[in-house]
Amino acid sequence: MAISEQQRQKKLAKEAKKKKEALAKRKKGSSLSKTKAASYATYPIHECLVPDTIFTAGIGNVLISRKAPDGYIAASLFTVDVYCLGVKNAFFKVVNKFDYEDNVKEPLFDSHEGATFKSVSPSCARKLIEGSVAYAAELGFTYHRDYKNAAGIFGDIDSSTCPENYEYGQNGKPFYVQGPKETPTQAKRIVDQLRSHCGEGGFHFLIVGPRESF
Repeated sequence: MAISEQQRQKKLAKEAKKKKEALAKRKKGSSLSKTKAASYATYPIHECLVPDTIFTAGIGNVLISRKAPDGYIAASLFTVDVYCLGVKNAFFKVVNKFDYEDNVKEPLFDSHEGATFKSVSPSCARKLIEGSVAYAAELGFTYHRDYKNAAGIFGDIDSSTCPENYEYGQNGKPFYVQGPKETPTQAKRIVDQLRSHCGEGGFHFLIVGPRESF
């Protein structure tokens, strides 16, 4: 049955309204993603997730998120190298609950094939992250440039209440594993830094490709 012109116009107006609302949400999300994490630090913790393989694989992503009053989720994600380099990457973003599940958590889980993410207390999540940063600093390495902003989500989380004792390095020594985005030049610089701080035999390293120059 053919629809009347009035019905057609009504349908078009409804579709236009939906598109306008969707665009407004995208713009809001884009704007929020640039917000400082510290401005969300007083909101309730949504969840803290850590892969159960982080100390066997040596590296993993730690997620800390808080829920804002408007329902949006503020999330800080840290790539933590517990064997050597500390926080290698970090980012902060604010997204709606659907984007949080689809565009934050799902890619996170996919990137850790074979790992199970476990929920940990905020105090332990912070302790694990900051402990890795301190360990790396002892070796002469600094954290990722976006770490300070992402760490603003910690707020008043008290890491001293975490009962866990985290041991960094592998078997008592730093262990550098060349990452997929680290060039041979960067890898050599890291190994040289470890050699300078730890001496020969005081650390281990795994390089992709020829090791003659190391």
